Amino acid sequence: MDRQEHIHIIGAGEEIGAACAAAIRDLQDITRIFVFADSELYSNSSRDDERTKAHKTAVRVAVNGTKALAASLKIPASLVYIDPPASGTVAAAVQKIKSGYPGARCTFDLSGGSKDLSLALFQVSLWLEGDAYYAYAGPRGAGPSEKLAVPKIPLRDIAANPNYLRILTVLSDPPGKAETAPRILPRSYLFTQLEPFYVPVRTKGVKTNTSTTKTDATTGKRAVIPVLSQGTFSSMMNTLASADLVQEVPGPAGNRKEKYYRITASGTLEMQLA
Repeated sequence: MDRQEHIHIIGAGEEIGAACAAAIRDLQDITRIFVFADSELYSNSSRDDERTKAHKTAVRVAVNGTKALAASLKIPASLVYIDPPASGTVAAAVQKIKSGYPGARCTFDLSGGSKDLSLALFQVSLWLEGDAYYAYAGPRGAGPSEKLAVPKIPLRDIAANPNYLRILTVLSDPPGKAETAPRILPRSYLFTQLEPFYVPVRTKGVKTNTSTTKTDATTGKRAVIPVLSQGTFSSMMNTLASADLVQEVPGPAGNRKEKYYRITASGTLEMQLA
């Protein structure tokens, strides 16, 4: 079975070479690269001052270098000209690419290109649920690219389920000293941390422990404790994982039965905003 196409779309800028090299190194499964460049970068005007001319030349050289790097790794790379306004042109260009490679995974690098181009790429990435990257550090954005945190569950849905927030809170603030605290926690530990605080979202079919009661924090009355089943907990973890709020990761060597999780950047952002 052929592997899934992974299309990486990157905006053209002077530092595109470093950003593209980092993407190829970190993502590893990229099969095609499309460089989106503002059409003005490839047109000369008598109104261009020396600084503008130098910038255009530098971008063109960087794009050629990127294409040469991709060719050396046998990754097809194509240049796509984007006319203003980018919001309309980018969407049409990406749609054309997607129609040629149905089912392909798309990732986006927003480090290069104009603000309009980067914004348009980010907008399309949200619609396609593709990961977007941006280089925050380094001269002229030449630092390592980081995946932008984009929660995939509406904030109102997270806030409406206190169990989600409890899980994210435990993962973001694990036990131990701050400087040595483990950021990866086992499923069994997360279950025990949620169980005493479990709040059923459903109004029917909720199992309860009739032999145990607790004091309701709001009313002060004794109440029956709802039972958190393993199935319900698994469903919650699967929901958080599919939304890229938590990630299942390998545990310690030799422990294959236990699942381990860590909070993602999107999960941290979602928790902070909730």
